[in-house]
Amino acid sequence: MYHYLKWAALSLFFKRNLRYFLFILLSLVGIYGADAVYTDLVEYFTITDRKESILYLLLGKWLVVTGLIGVLLYSIMRLGFSKGESGKSEKKKKNVKPSAPSIPAEEDPVMKRLEKFREKPRLKRRSELIMERLAREKKR
Repeated sequence: MYHYLKWAALSLFFKRNLRYFLFILLSLVGIYGADAVYTDLVEYFTITDRKESILYLLLGKWLVVTGLIGVLLYSIMRLGFSKGESGKSEKKKKNVKPSAPSIPAEEDPVMKRLEKFREKPRLKRRSELIMERLAREKKR
């Protein structure tokens, strides 16, 4: 049973955070790609004796890398299990005064999904099935 719970939680985590995993992958590929393009252009400019343009290439490379690092850090910080925005909901909770008996919050979808693993339903015996069928026929 633990095996199913583990894979259910893991698949839910990846499903909820797929966008951020893609941003992380694209930013890493972009950083390495920017460095590869920069080295190729530096070699080209040194061969063609246009060394005065290398400074602009370096500035452009670091602007691109800094932007992609920002996307990478944002994506890593947004990874998590909560579906909503936790920062905004925590601020709202702090400002609200506790009232009389609070109404239970909407059930968590993760718990609904994992509820089926909590107890195994008991299989009916053959005699119980026959008794139920007889009871249905008796009502008719």
